[in-house]
Amino acid sequence: MTDLSPRAAVVGWRNAAQSKLTRALVGATLLAALAAHWLGPWAWAAALTLVAGAACGAWLAQRQMATDLAARVDELLAQPGPHRSSGPASPAAARPRPALLRPRPLADSLQRLAVHQQSLSDKQAEKLELLRHQAHSDPLTGLPNRRFFMATLDAFLASDAVPTEFGLLLLRLRDLPGMNQRIGHAATDHVLQALGQTLQSYPQRIDRCCVGRLNGADFVLLLPVGGMATETAESLVRALRLPLASIDPAASVAAGAVELMSPLSATEALALADTALSRAETDIGFSVSGQDVAGDPVEPPPQPGHESWQRRIGRALIQGRVALADFPVCTADGRQLHLDCPLRVQLSPDGPLEPASRWLAQAIRSRLCAAVDEKALALALQMIETDGVARCINVAAQSACASEFVAAVSRRLEAAPQAACRLWIDLPESLALERPMLVRELSRRWRPLGVMLGLEHAGAGLARIPRLLDLGLDCVRIDARFVNGLTGPDADGARRYLRGLVLLVQSVGLQVCAEGVRSAADLDLLWAMGFDAATGPALAALTAQSVSA
Repeated sequence: MTDLSPRAAVVGWRNAAQSKLTRALVGATLLAALAAHWLGPWAWAAALTLVAGAACGAWLAQRQMATDLAARVDELLAQPGPHRSSGPASPAAARPRPALLRPRPLADSLQRLAVHQQSLSDKQAEKLELLRHQAHSDPLTGLPNRRFFMATLDAFLASDAVPTEFGLLLLRLRDLPGMNQRIGHAATDHVLQALGQTLQSYPQRIDRCCVGRLNGADFVLLLPVGGMATETAESLVRALRLPLASIDPAASVAAGAVELMSPLSATEALALADTALSRAETDIGFSVSGQDVAGDPVEPPPQPGHESWQRRIGRALIQGRVALADFPVCTADGRQLHLDCPLRVQLSPDGPLEPASRWLAQAIRSRLCAAVDEKALALALQMIETDGVARCINVAAQSACASEFVAAVSRRLEAAPQAACRLWIDLPESLALERPMLVRELSRRWRPLGVMLGLEHAGAGLARIPRLLDLGLDCVRIDARFVNGLTGPDADGARRYLRGLVLLVQSVGLQVCAEGVRSAADLDLLWAMGFDAATGPALAALTAQSVSA
């Protein structure tokens, strides 16, 4: 695709100018050398004069080209962009100036252009943040709305890292219409906002925890750990008793908490929590109902005296009881770009290969992420050398922050240059948001060795990443929360936000890929939006058609 951006135009102008100057100087030098060779020593003075004249001419030409480049930059900056109005120019901008009165240096012109591009990017990021808030947030409380929470819960349950046990809590403000009559709509809104602020404190303290407002009176809290749902509900209800009573003595809340075990769908999980809430509402006042839901039997965590998680995972890595899964990443025409390959670990010698949901949290606590990711890298390079199929592995933020791991990856890539050219490495969006300079350093070290870098699970903070263009990435993968459920009647804001993300990513020359697409209708819409690739259950039919063809 031809790049028509101002930056590309200026780079082309500069390259052409440097090429002309180089040819002129080389030609003059060759002529001087030939004259000295054929005409003898007496011609050295004339040859030196010729070279000096060529150098003077080159200097004048460079000065003129710098002036022309500044004029070109002025023209490009004056052109209306996609985020600027094409109104009349100001009198100062419209007043022509002679070229000799504005001989700006090349560096100054490029710097002004870079500042201009960064300004456009900042404005686009601000608009995207506004769109995200409007599309995914409840306007009163600022919490995720029902649609976005359900998409988040779906993505949580469908991810490879879903915990085996987790909790779900439903909180209902009783008699919301009666409260409106007793204290007024403004005071009731204040109560709802206070509830939202109380719930929002949980995601700020607990990783992967999520809250949402399902409707006027109902709130929901997802706890990504087991055994805490009922205790959390009781603590939350106690904390709300006095503040609510001080505003409306008749106010009360009911909470239903349920302990769940995967695998489970989002609809099933919410239905079970709603059943618990219904039991809590049979009591009066502030009430809580908790329930443990039996599921498939799972292996309990190691008890004191048993082999620790750290030892089990470490032993599996040493003994090679690991394997890579493979999920195809395809384009709209069914062409497979590469395979996404999360690592599976056999925790017991005679047990199954377990997904990351069973051991990743323990690996993080045990500081084993670097060893796990290095093993995944070694397997991917080995398999690429065997079958030539491109593969993608994930690197955790904990691993990327370890200098020993970065050096070990570099050594492995240098030892397998052919396979490295068919390897993708995905980094988490949170790493680019919190430590962009580290992502840039990883790109500087690994991309020259052939590796392609992607940003995974992106979307929530993509617009806030500073200078996305300079991170050295090849692809951005939009999280499943943002690419599913786009065809519903209430998803217009989500579609607008997603289009903005695609524009942001592709405007800096990066590919955009959708993660975990579940429905064919959403997949068709994503292709129409301009996505370059996608992965997920909806790709199964597309892949099957490609194989049969």
